[in-house]
Amino acid sequence: MSDSHPDWIDKVAKLAGRIGMNPTQVRWKLIRWHDRRNRDRNRLAQKVDHIKYEHKTCDECGAVQDRDAKKCTACGARVSSRSVQMLRRFGILMPEAISLSTVLALILMATFARVWVAQGGGLAAPKPGLLLDFGAFWYRGRPDEYWRALTAMFLHIGFWHIAFNLLAIATVGPQIEQIWGRMNLLFIFIVTGIAGFVVSALAQPDTLTAGASGGVCGLIGAAAGWGQRLGTNRGRLIRNDMIKWFVYTIVFGFAVHANNWAHAGGAAAGFIFGYAMPTSLWKRSFAIRSIAKTIGVAGTVAAVAIIMTRRPTPPPPSQQSVSIAMIDFQAQVCRVAKVDPAGAKALVDIMLPQWGFPPESPEVLCATLITALHECRDGLAIEGMAPNDRHAYCDPIERALSDF
Repeated sequence: MSDSHPDWIDKVAKLAGRIGMNPTQVRWKLIRWHDRRNRDRNRLAQKVDHIKYEHKTCDECGAVQDRDAKKCTACGARVSSRSVQMLRRFGILMPEAISLSTVLALILMATFARVWVAQGGGLAAPKPGLLLDFGAFWYRGRPDEYWRALTAMFLHIGFWHIAFNLLAIATVGPQIEQIWGRMNLLFIFIVTGIAGFVVSALAQPDTLTAGASGGVCGLIGAAAGWGQRLGTNRGRLIRNDMIKWFVYTIVFGFAVHANNWAHAGGAAAGFIFGYAMPTSLWKRSFAIRSIAKTIGVAGTVAAVAIIMTRRPTPPPPSQQSVSIAMIDFQAQVCRVAKVDPAGAKALVDIMLPQWGFPPESPEVLCATLITALHECRDGLAIEGMAPNDRHAYCDPIERALSDF
């Protein structure tokens, strides 16, 4: 606390004493308020000076660069524009247009749209069979299809699932890009996401699962591990923020019954990477960064290609479609029986057992269908039926026997 303070503080304290207040307490409160105001004013002035700073800093290694520099003179990395750096100094960590956080979010939305279109739209969560068709992870049911540990990261089980992950990527992604470099975000996302599914397979092999949350938790863990290793005030601040995001993810997982085993596995893998990998070595080694970028890009392209080119399994025919097919078959039997009774008999003997029906003669099948046709035309078969039921029953018969 400052030893000097304005004279008006003493005057206000004396005035407070005259009206029954404790002048000493009022005086010290005013002094504390005055000192806080001075500190805030100085902090604001420093922030303005920082924002107006003429030079730029490299996103990869942190070296100070000239305001017009396009590439870092220390590591050769691309240096972002001064306007973008000024936004960051304001505290706005929005992804740049070419940010991998933005690209990853767009990829996840595209794969979500692919499944959404395949299920016919709507807000309902995709059915397990549809997710499995597009590459969801199920260790017990598909133990030899290891590629599902990759594709499952790009699928989501409903709107709120992907919405939470997009929010987390928009918040955590820029931090990862600043620490490890823009192109390395995909590598951390994919490797830690696969690690999350491995943990899930060990803990709950019978569970069908999908989602980017394991990889997102891997990004959170990597930033937390880096902050723990750094040990500075900034490092501890980032670590604590990441711990909060991990807690949010776990709570969200319990709320929507998500796969918290994958969340924990991804976060643990990310923390180990962030804590064990020195950023100085990472930035110096061009070979390590190149391998990581190749793995990240290749894994993402492969996963998207698989999801976009897969086709869902056609649903089993409904009871109505089976009935229509049976009516068409009976009509065909009637036509064949007119010219080749033996051929009609062979056709019936072959097809009825395949459909699960007991053996029957062509004459009976034909007579039954023609009787139903006459009942529909005379109105006997549709008495008391609703209009929709009448059409569902009689229209297929009329079409099948239009030439009778």
